[in-house]
Amino acid sequence: MKKKCFFLIISLCAISLYSFAQDTTKYKLRLSLPLVDLPKNYSLPYYTPSMQQSLELSNDFYELSIWGIDALGDKIFIQKSKEYTKGRKIGNAIFKYAASLAFSKYGSELPIPLGVWGHEEFHRSVLGTGNISLKNSNWIFNRWDGTVYGISDETLTQVKSENLDNLLYSYVAGVQYEIALNQKTTINDFYKRRTYPKNALLLYNAYYVYNYFSFSTSAISDSVKVLAPPHESKIPTERDYAGADLTAWVYDMFNPSEPYNARDPFPGGDGVNRRIGYSDLTSEAQSFLEKQKNLSLLNFINPAIFFVNRIKVNNNFSLNLFTQYSPTHFGNDMAVFIPAKYNEFDMLLGLHKYANQSSSGFGIVTGLYNYKLSGRWESDITLNFWSQPKTFFDNTKINGGQINLSAKYNFKNNFAGYVSVSGKTKGWTISNPYLKENVSMQVGINYNLWY
Repeated sequence: MKKKCFFLIISLCAISLYSFAQDTTKYKLRLSLPLVDLPKNYSLPYYTPSMQQSLELSNDFYELSIWGIDALGDKIFIQKSKEYTKGRKIGNAIFKYAASLAFSKYGSELPIPLGVWGHEEFHRSVLGTGNISLKNSNWIFNRWDGTVYGISDETLTQVKSENLDNLLYSYVAGVQYEIALNQKTTINDFYKRRTYPKNALLLYNAYYVYNYFSFSTSAISDSVKVLAPPHESKIPTERDYAGADLTAWVYDMFNPSEPYNARDPFPGGDGVNRRIGYSDLTSEAQSFLEKQKNLSLLNFINPAIFFVNRIKVNNNFSLNLFTQYSPTHFGNDMAVFIPAKYNEFDMLLGLHKYANQSSSGFGIVTGLYNYKLSGRWESDITLNFWSQPKTFFDNTKINGGQINLSAKYNFKNNFAGYVSVSGKTKGWTISNPYLKENVSMQVGINYNLWY
């Protein structure tokens, strides 16, 4: 088995090298800053950043970090006074990958727009659509402990009884951040080749989601439920709103009519213990959570994790294929995405299977990216259609969709401005905090640094 895995990785690397040899377009750095996101920046209680803004901002910080690691590796291993031998090339590659992976894991926890910050902002954005204002602790001017806080047990009890879907969505929105970032990175690095792709980040994000499920399905979650409260505030509003995201998600999804304040009392303080352990779940809920852990392995089926960002079929056509799993408020979404290039056309096809406890629906995504309207104008368009279960136990389907239109004007070779408009019906789609109808507009700028 190990030999097969070794030869598979070698083969994928060979494909990657062949594909890159046929492609001369390279970027050192790609930044995108959405300056305005309406109506989110004025209708949500905390104003900014929106879910999309937090995704773009954190992606920009990863771009800058990986760019710096790429430059540092070249500075160390490529020297004018010494020949750039095969050994130095291998050393440079190992250094860059190890540094990128280490930064993806440990740097993500820094209290700036990176992984943990983005994860918590996704929680906040969903709750914000219910007019609930929370605080992201993982911020340089705030406490630094990876929590979202600022809500009372009474408000959580009201949210569960009146807007359960929104509460369930908020729980899983955190890991949807890592999944959405991988989707964005994989597609972007397919269409536009980087000097050093963010493959290590893709690996870490897929691992993060799987590891969170592994924690949630183990006895460790029960231990944390006991060991964590003595280190938490006695004041409910100062405690993390979810405790443990995935066990809370499954617990409330399987017990929709149980009042939130029926949970165990908080030891040594007011209110309830918001943390749910694996043993608090019924055997049916435990089996469901175990299944979700296994399904999260789909996020590893991504050639870009193994350095294959594009597979060249011939001089006119290339493609890639990756799978994606995401927990949702109604159950889960399993998808396969196929980005493709045919001559000057950058295209995308995606297929979804949406599932709840006993039924499933389908979805399809089509897209055309980086289409040149004229010398300076480019546009993107994506269409998303879905038939999703209404709730976890309700097999009624919600049929709808979303359209995204974007126009970009290139002021210079490396600087552009863009306007993006998105409209959706009822239903869930990743990177959008609304489950109801919504029309949004973004205005921002792009900066590209060429090789």
